[in-house]
Amino acid sequence: MLTRPALLIPGFLPISQTLLSYSLFNARGVKGMKTTTVSDKVLKLASFNLNLLTTFCLIYSTRSITEVSEILDVTPPSISHSLRKLRLHFEDPLFIRHGNTISPTVFADDLYTQLKHTLEIMSDSVGRSKQTNNRETLVIYSPFSVAVHNLSSATLKMKSENLNYKIKYIETNLGIPDAVELLNLRKADIVFSASPVISATLNCVLVRELMPVMVCRTNHPFQNTSISIKELQEMDMVTHLTADAIIYQKKQSFMARLNKTQSLFETNSLLMLLTLLSETDCVGFLTEEGFDRYHQMFDLRKLTPQFPFQKINVYLVYRKEMEKKASFMLFLNSIIGD
Repeated sequence: MLTRPALLIPGFLPISQTLLSYSLFNARGVKGMKTTTVSDKVLKLASFNLNLLTTFCLIYSTRSITEVSEILDVTPPSISHSLRKLRLHFEDPLFIRHGNTISPTVFADDLYTQLKHTLEIMSDSVGRSKQTNNRETLVIYSPFSVAVHNLSSATLKMKSENLNYKIKYIETNLGIPDAVELLNLRKADIVFSASPVISATLNCVLVRELMPVMVCRTNHPFQNTSISIKELQEMDMVTHLTADAIIYQKKQSFMARLNKTQSLFETNSLLMLLTLLSETDCVGFLTEEGFDRYHQMFDLRKLTPQFPFQKINVYLVYRKEMEKKASFMLFLNSIIGD
């Protein structure tokens, strides 16, 4: 038996001992009362540690023994020990190591498909007896270069529809591999990206197009309202530090037009970018939406370029399984529109 329960679903506690006690209770009867026959299938479960199955499902979902050990707050060897028990029981390796990850066998794929539905039913049954007022956390990741500033409307939607969510918004430097990993490992529920994500388990929706706006401080020595490539070449740039492939390519292409190999200052902090633009003679880019929100606060003005800019697409990525939740779809529609 495992020293700690492997929890896959909230409230799913060890029940092997409970089933065994139940079967013995009904087999003996109480004071001549009529006994109830327990099925052989239920009796078989009494001799099997059901927590091994929850551990299996976690390993299948994360493809990482280390990740499962962190989720369950146990050591990796204890997870490996549980996996060895499962392999012996089912007489199948279940997972094959490929480099730094593991892949399920055909048997493991079939087993997970069967177990997932059963465990969800058990979770629902247990959940009904332990109703709480705790809000479910929706975790949203976004690089500030594609930050969506209208999440306040989504928050209002949560209140008006009485959606039992709270939002955890994390603005960070993010590339596509990171976004896919965050979503598949359930560390994020929504990720914004300038690059489309193609995955069998994820949905990717084009939310909007952002138009970059060139800005500087109001009292900048350059007082013209429009600016040419030649004039811009004489100025220092503060730019986005990004891991997004699309934005990085657009940035490199633009810097090449200026005959510059790098900018004076790079940052992945929106606050730092705004501060530098307001307190130095650097020029930089914001989105149109960002400029409308912050130009008065940071005393910024627009510079109209005498050359074309490329728009930036913003994609919203989430796990397909989230579509089963009506409350999530209401929240999602408040962001991308009905």
